[in-house]
Order: sequence, then structure tokens, then C-alpha cells
Amino acid sequence: MTDHLYFFSANSYVYASRKDDFPATSRPHAVLLFSVDGTPLTLRTPRRQFVGGAIAVAPQTVRTLSMSNAGLVSINLPPSSPFFSAFSSIVPPGAHVLERKAFKPFDGFLAGMHEGARKPAQAEEIFRDLVTMAVEQLPRAQRIDTRVLQVLRYLDEEPEASLVELARAFELSPHRMSHLISDSLGLSFRAYQAWRKQVRVCKLLYSGRSLTDIAHEAGLSDSAHLSHFYRHWYGQSPSYSRDRESVKFFS
Repeated sequence: MTDHLYFFSANSYVYASRKDDFPATSRPHAVLLFSVDGTPLTLRTPRRQFVGGAIAVAPQTVRTLSMSNAGLVSINLPPSSPFFSAFSSIVPPGAHVLERKAFKPFDGFLAGMHEGARKPAQAEEIFRDLVTMAVEQLPRAQRIDTRVLQVLRYLDEEPEASLVELARAFELSPHRMSHLISDSLGLSFRAYQAWRKQVRVCKLLYSGRSLTDIAHEAGLSDSAHLSHFYRHWYGQSPSYSRDRESVKFFS
């Protein structure tokens, strides 16, 4: 039973799995969940249960997921995505059931990705179409402050910048900068930093380097901390994810 991971150039990725149950996870990505055959998925947050064949999930939402032999395709969007704010605008408890039949034209694609039968370039193109269609079913997102786009570009060039350094660069107080980021992205600055660590981990996981080296490169103290955060993000160990018998990687 092999899962399939498609990692795209813009730090977006798709994870396709045959598992029936997933433990509690939470990550900074916005997430779009599809049942491959349309069978309802059951997503549980601490406050509410959501059932449907397609579910949009806001970033940082704590949830468990279960299904019955349906097959899962999980689309994950980073804060830098132009669609991210639409998912951030999902009201608590952080999930929104979509009309699954609207995505029926993509059933063949979803099945192919679930089987690992799609080329990455083709997968990335259809990925955008799926997300665009999903956003049309979400509540209207608030307009993002254009200064945040400048902040994100700055952090791409200076990924280790602290909140104080970032605020100074844009002539704002740390308090105002913190609110600017959280109000526009739906993520705290700390959560955004966690996302950047997550991206580094994912990019290095299949490099052949040791987990200790990957942890240090990503800004984590050791492999134990890496494993802890990875389980929190994905519900499985990093060793499992890079076992080619368990997960096949495409990029």
C-alpha cells in the first residue's frame, strides 16, 4: 500500500493516500480534501464534524479524518498562494464542505494521482484548476493588504529575519507588523516561521541526508524535535514518509 506525494515548485503539494484513518494534525497550509470516488469523508474538529466528498480546511485547523475505502487526495496550499486568503477566511471551526459533484470532470485525474499515474507537470496544471473551482464555492475572502505581499517577498530573501527586524524594515512597530500578518494571512508570524521550517524539511527529506542534518538545516534542535513537529503536521513519522515502499515522491 503505497502513498504518493507530488511536490510542486511553488511550495504547494498533493498527498494521495489509501489509508482509512488519520490522527489529529494541524499545519500552516490551507488544505483541500477530496474523496477519489465521491464517498463522503468525515473530518472532525474539536467543535464540529464535517461530512462530504470534498472539504476545504483553513490553515492551522486541528482535525482528524476518516473514510471508508474511498481513497484520499489532499491538496496543500502555502501562504504565498494567491488562493490562500480564501481558505483563511473560512470561519471557525475551520472547515467548509464543498459540492463534490462540481468536481466530477476531474475524477479521472484524482484517480490517476491516487494511483501515482500522473506526471508532475500535468498534476500541477490540474491542481490549479481544482483550487480555482474550490475557491468559487468558498465565502468571499477579504482583500489582502498589499504590504503583506511585500513582507512575504522580503522574507523570501531574508528567511531568518525576526519580527523586530521585519518591523524595522517596513517602519512599523512589532505589534503592528504582527497584526498585519495575522489579519491578512490568518497566520501568526510564529506560524509562518513554522511553515518555512516545514518547507525546508520537505525539500530535504528525500535528499538522503540524516534526520539530524535535516533538523539542523531547518532550524530545529535535533531529530527528536523534527519527528515531533512532523507528526503534528502530517500524522506520521518522517522515516515513514521517506521510505520508498511507503511513499513514492514526485517533483
